Amino acid sequence: MNSLKISCVIVDDEPMALSLVESYVEKTPFLILKNKCSSAIEAMEFIKNEPVDSLFLDIQMPDLSGIQFSKMLPKDTRVIFTTAFNEYALEGFKVDALDYLLKAFDYAEFLTAANKANN
Repeated sequence: MNSLKISCVIVDDEPMALSLVESYVEKTPFLILKNKCSSAIEAMEFIKNEPVDSLFLDIQMPDLSGIQFSKMLPKDTRVIFTTAFNEYALEGFKVDALDYLLKAFDYAEFLTAANKANN
């Protein structure tokens, strides 16, 4: 197993989802949470100045969807989509998402996806 630390940002417009993913990140030793953002636009501003390795990214958000945002990210930024809508899965993989977590996912599912970013 790679012992690399992975910096990440959580992007979700639902406060409950942000808190849940944050709790999962905090109990995962190789993940370092850099920020939580409630919109893709807020996340875009943050990573402009502080690039991160990985994003836990909701798809359905106002103004800019997670899919649209993922197309604007640097190529080496890994994306794990977190969404309540399974109909976006195919589109998510078309933009080279690392994984696709369907809400309400548990810690085991989160950890499996996070481990993909650690390889």
